[in-house]
Amino acid sequence: MQAKQRARINLQGNGDLIAAVPYLLGFKPSESVVVCVYAGASRTQITLCLRADIPPPELYHSLVEQLKLPVLRANSCGVSVIVVCDGSVSPPDPLPHRKLVDTFAQVFSESAVAVHHAYWVSEIEEGATWWCYPDLECNGSVPDPTASELAATAACMGSVTYASKADIRTTLEPVDSASPAARAEQIKAALAQEQDEAVAQQLLDDLVQRVRDGKWALEEDRLVDLAVALKNVRVRDGCLHPEVTSIGRPIEEAWAELVRALPDPYRAEPACLLALTAFLRGDGVMAGVAVDLAIESDPDHSFAKLLRTSMDYGLPPDSVAAAVAQAFTDPAEPAKTHVPRPPITDGPRSLEIHASDPSNPHPPDNAQPPNE
Repeated sequence: MQAKQRARINLQGNGDLIAAVPYLLGFKPSESVVVCVYAGASRTQITLCLRADIPPPELYHSLVEQLKLPVLRANSCGVSVIVVCDGSVSPPDPLPHRKLVDTFAQVFSESAVAVHHAYWVSEIEEGATWWCYPDLECNGSVPDPTASELAATAACMGSVTYASKADIRTTLEPVDSASPAARAEQIKAALAQEQDEAVAQQLLDDLVQRVRDGKWALEEDRLVDLAVALKNVRVRDGCLHPEVTSIGRPIEEAWAELVRALPDPYRAEPACLLALTAFLRGDGVMAGVAVDLAIESDPDHSFAKLLRTSMDYGLPPDSVAAAVAQAFTDPAEPAKTHVPRPPITDGPRSLEIHASDPSNPHPPDNAQPPNE
C-alpha cells in the first residue's frame, strides 16, 4: 500500500508561527503557554505542540520539567515558546511571565534543548501585537489566522478549529439534558439482568459496519442496549482494534453521539473510545477533552485513567496504542494510579509544518510592525 503523504505547510516568520497556533492545537488558546517542538531530519519541522495553563510562579519550574519530558521523547533539540495572556507592554518594562520563559531556557538548556524563540501576545487575533522576550525591538502584528495556507488546508481536511477549549467540551454535552437522565434507570435495570455477550458483540459489530457504510444512526430503542453492551469489557475492547480505530472521524462521530446520549457513569465508555480514536488520528485536544469527561463521569474508570496518564506523560499515539493493547491483553496487570498534572495538549494534527529557520533569532516576518 502506498503511504499517504501529509500536506506540507511552510511558515515564513514570527507572525505566521503565532497565527498557526490555533490550527496546531485545534482551538484558540488563552491564558496559556504553548511550546512548539522542532524535530525531524531537517530540525525545522514542528512535530509536537504542547499547551498548558499558566501556573502561579511557584509552579513554573514544576510545569517546565513536566513539559520537558515529551520534548525529549520527540528527539528535539529546539523549541519556540509562546505565552498568550491578557496584559499590556510598556518598554522597557519586562513582558508578562518573563520568569516563566527564563525557567524554560534554564531547564531546557540542561538537556541540550534550545529555546529558539520566546514570544508574548495578548491574544491570537489579526492585528494583535506580538513581542519577543529577548529583544523588545523585535515585534510585529499577527496576520489573519483564518487567511493562512494552514487554515485553508485544515478546512479542506475537515479539521475544526474552535474558539476555545470550552467550546470543544460543549460539543459533547447533551442537547436535552433530560433525555440521558431518563435512560439511567433503564440501563441500570438492564444491567441487573443476565447479559448475552454474543448479542452484545453483534450489536457493536452492526454499529461499526453501519458506520463504515455511512448509513448509521442511533435509534432510541438501541441506546440502552448499546450502553449495556459497552459495559462488557471484552465487547468494548473489541472497539480498540486497529480495524475499528482506523475508521477515524466517522467512528468518532458515533462515539461522540453516544457520549451525548448516555448518562453518567455510562457515558465514560464511549468517551474513552472517542478519546483513543481521536488521539490515534492526531487530535490530542479532542482526546484530552473526551478522556477528562470520562474520568468526571466515572472517577474509578481504569481505561480512562490509563489514557490520561499516557497522554500526561507525552507518549506518542503509537506508544499509547501499544500501552492500551498490552494493558487489556494482560488484565491482571493493574493500571497505574493517575496523578493529576497540569492539562497538556498534543499536536499538531496530520500536517507537515515547517518553520523557515527556527534557529535564527529573528526570522523574516511578513507582518507589519506596530505603529509608532
